[in-house]
Parts: sequence; structure tokens; C-alpha cells
Amino acid sequence: MEEIKVTNLVKFYTLLLLKRRPMHGYELIKELERCMTKNISASHVYPFLKTLQKNMLIALKESGKRKKKQYKLTKEGEKLAHKLINRFTEMVEISINPRIRACAHCGCKIASGGHRERIKNVLLTFCCSRCAASYRKK
Repeated sequence: MEEIKVTNLVKFYTLLLLKRRPMHGYELIKELERCMTKNISASHVYPFLKTLQKNMLIALKESGKRKKKQYKLTKEGEKLAHKLINRFTEMVEISINPRIRACAHCGCKIASGGHRERIKNVLLTFCCSRCAASYRKK
């Protein structure tokens, strides 16, 4: 089995969409276009599907008169998708965690915005003006 390289968002989204449910190739391309808001060529998708199939990460099921192929992740494919999701989550956390602050009053996490106020010559961050007022009353 060769190493699967997920080197772009088309491949990443392909695995995510197949993790959600089995899909036909054309349906997959249309959903990728919707998610990524750009045109997706079959040459971006089908070679990757062939690689996944060769490595037994997806299974094919033919249906209908025209024998349309439906792609479904196998157990190993599910594991690969899960591993990639975890890796992506870690990258997002690394980029977001330095920006997260805690409210000086209630301790809730603030990812963006919040209310900043100088109290006793110290600039503090609060989740809202009510927490700032409660903090001042202490």
C-alpha cells in the first residue's frame, strides 16, 4: 500500500464528504464546487479516488442502468479521514490559542471581541460590560 498524500483542499474535502456519506463521482464534484466556491475538474477528483480505491480506503458500488459508481469509505478510509481531521484541528488550535483570552471576572474564553477596560490602572479583558461592572464592585 502506498502512502496517501493529502496535499490540497480538494483531496481533504473529498475525504470529508465521503466520511459524511457515500457519493457518486459527479455528485462529489458538484458538492466540492459548492463547498469550495470554485470549479472542480474531474481530473482533480478521479485520480485521487483511484488511489484511494487501490489502497482499499474506499469501496465501489455500482447501481442503476448506467452502472453509476458510488464511492464509500472503508473502515481504513474512515481512520484516515479521522486522522486528517485531528491533524487539521491541531493546526487550527495552534493558530487560535494564542488569541484566546479569559474574562477577568467569570473566566469564560473569548476568541474575538470582548470588552476591555482599565481598572486600577490595569487593562483587563471581559466577555461583556456586565462582567466588567461586577468586577468593579468587588
